[in-house]
Amino acid sequence: MTDEQPQEPAAPPPLPDQAEMTAQDLARAILDRRITRPRITSVRRLAEALLAKKAGKGKKKAKKADKKVRKLAKIPGQKGLGQNGR
Repeated sequence: MTDEQPQEPAAPPPLPDQAEMTAQDLARAILDRRITRPRITSVRRLAEALLAKKAGKGKKKAKKADKKVRKLAKIPGQKGLGQNGR
């Protein structure tokens, strides 16, 4: 019999500090469950990044149609009414 001790599984390499990670790397680490309990500041930073991205895209505004200025047709036999309209 040999004295072999069971080897512990190798620990994953430590992640850099959450504050130093970019928002995209932080989101990917959380989704991959490498960070099981993200700090509240990290969650806020991700939320702000998401909102900033959505605000940047936005919805395109519809173009306004070019309206042509048209004069009303003159009624034959009617004289101009002047400024007061009567």
